[in-house]
Amino acid sequence: MRIEKRGNKKFMPLKKAYNLLLLVFLFLLPWQTRYIWHYGELNGGFWEYGTFSIYATEILLWIILALFFVQHFWKNGFWQYPSLYPSPKRGGARGWGFGFILFLLALALATVLSNNFWVSYNYAFHILEAMALMTVLAWQNEKVKFQIALWAGGVLQGALAIWQFLTQNVWVSKWLGMAGQEASNLGPSVIEFADQRWLRAYGSFGSPNSLGIYLAVLFVLGLVLYLKIESARIKIAISVGQIFILSGLLLSFSRGAWIAAAVGTACLGIVVGCHSERSKAKSKNPLNIKQEGSFIRQDEFRMTVTADLLKQLIFVAVTVIFWLIIFYPVFTARFNLNNRLESKSISERKGQYAEALYFIKTNPIFGIGPGAYTYVLYKKYPNLPSWQYQPIHNIYLLALVEIGLAGVIFLFFLFKRLFWLMVKNNLLYTPIIITLALAGIFDHWLWSMYAGIVLFWLIVGLGFSKE
Repeated sequence: MRIEKRGNKKFMPLKKAYNLLLLVFLFLLPWQTRYIWHYGELNGGFWEYGTFSIYATEILLWIILALFFVQHFWKNGFWQYPSLYPSPKRGGARGWGFGFILFLLALALATVLSNNFWVSYNYAFHILEAMALMTVLAWQNEKVKFQIALWAGGVLQGALAIWQFLTQNVWVSKWLGMAGQEASNLGPSVIEFADQRWLRAYGSFGSPNSLGIYLAVLFVLGLVLYLKIESARIKIAISVGQIFILSGLLLSFSRGAWIAAAVGTACLGIVVGCHSERSKAKSKNPLNIKQEGSFIRQDEFRMTVTADLLKQLIFVAVTVIFWLIIFYPVFTARFNLNNRLESKSISERKGQYAEALYFIKTNPIFGIGPGAYTYVLYKKYPNLPSWQYQPIHNIYLLALVEIGLAGVIFLFFLFKRLFWLMVKNNLLYTPIIITLALAGIFDHWLWSMYAGIVLFWLIVGLGFSKE
């Protein structure tokens, strides 16, 4: 025992170092600062999905992984972490660890057989980075501070989104990884009504939909944090921060993100309501919400948690009504399907589904290659402008096209196992996962871009609990 304690003390500086860097990483994730070492090009135009670069946060991630590796790799318990690899009595090594390996093998095979090996290799590398980060987060005992760091980054993005929308300008900054956008130019995402063009908020992302998905997930995370944290001062800070996050979400005008946030919030209400009623006679609450280091009583649980959630929903309603009153014509234009841009958007997405189904039929088992969707579109339609080569706005169909049935089946059973573990050990967190999963139906960002891929896997990692 003494030797083990000394060993732990020996590695304590490493743990503190990578924990601190991890907090910084989670806060800075949205910023797209990067060094591009190879510009992708199709038909003389910039090709994002064929561009190879190193993100500033990616460098930070590798430092974190290196420190974590040095501290944990040689520990006997590293390969039997209970939340990741349950004991034989509860599923054993055939739990999600086995599905994890099978998915990696399918991903490797799809990369080797890809229509563009180097694009797929670069893409698969980002997935490996994100899965490694998930492992680091799954190992953390106290996850609230990491969740707060991630959420705080969303507050800053919400404030930036408000400023961008009110000024109708996204300024260019290579150091912050931001591309300039103006409503008067062709190309930026805008809302049209009458003779006006209103620029949607981008935050530091490459599209408003990316901002919307990011803020939708963090909005539901903020609700969960508000229910879990007891400090009155922190609750007030979370309430104020939630106003910025929700405002940024609304001003992204991402309808899919709105739906995902609404469903996630409803699921949270169901989880709180149903389980507080089911466990009236029990001495412990099933959501693992603690008070002063011990489990709270069920009567206290029902009153405090339900009241807290209602308070947050009131703040939500006030914020939504505020923005609707001020910019009512802009919001109504977004829901007017006869509007020129809205009609065009729906038509384009219908075309994307048709193309995706075609590629699935031609490469059903191993797919066209991870990240190679736009390249295959280019091979089929070689004369289009580069900006028209876009992935389908649905991560599930996009995954099926790119890694085929083999990869998707393994990925499905992997996440089925992961979700079951969360439902069992960390039920309050599941609405966040549902928000993330639903957002994937409306856009490709969580599957196609570095920041989206990392967000997807780190949200999963933050959901593990040793309870």
